[in-house]
Amino acid sequence: MCPDQVKKQIFVNYPAWVVLAANLLSAIIYILGAAIISQIGLWAMLVYLAFCLFLEFKLMATGCVHCYYFGRLCFSGKGVVSSWFFKPGDPKKFSQRKISWLTLLPDMLVVFIPVAIGIFFMLREFKWCMLMLVVGLLIAAFPGQGFIRGALACCHCQQRELGCPAEKLFKKS
Repeated sequence: MCPDQVKKQIFVNYPAWVVLAANLLSAIIYILGAAIISQIGLWAMLVYLAFCLFLEFKLMATGCVHCYYFGRLCFSGKGVVSSWFFKPGDPKKFSQRKISWLTLLPDMLVVFIPVAIGIFFMLREFKWCMLMLVVGLLIAAFPGQGFIRGALACCHCQQRELGCPAEKLFKKS
C-alpha cells in the first residue's frame, strides 16, 4: 500500500512493469479458472474464456472510455487498448457511475464459478492438483489483486484523485 505519510506519485502513464504485472496476474486468474472449468469439458472452458473476454470489453466500453486514462497507459493498459476500439466518452461520467457489490458480481463470478466447480470435483474425488488450482486461484484473485490494486495501481491513479466510484465503494468497507 502507498503509505499516507509518504508523498504519492501520481502517474500520467503507468510504468510498463506495472502494466505487465497487472496483466500477468489477470492472465493467471483466467488460466487457473479455465483449467478448473476444463474438467467439465472444452466447451465449458471456451464459454468461461468468452465470458472473461466479454467482461474485459464491457469494462472498456462502459468505464475506460470515460476515464482520465483513456488513450493513456493506465495500470492495466486498458486505457490505451480501449482507444483502439471505442471513441472517448465524457470524463465527468466516470466519477458519476454507481458501483455496488451487485455490479461487481459478474467480475466476482470469474473466480467464484471455477472455485465452486473445483470444490464440487474435489468432493467427488479428491485430487491434489485440483486443490492446488483452487488455492492458487483464490490467492491470485484476492491477496494478489489486492496487492496490485493497493500498492501499484490505485494509490498512483489520477482518476482516483478526480473521483473513482470503486474507491468510494471499497472505502466504505
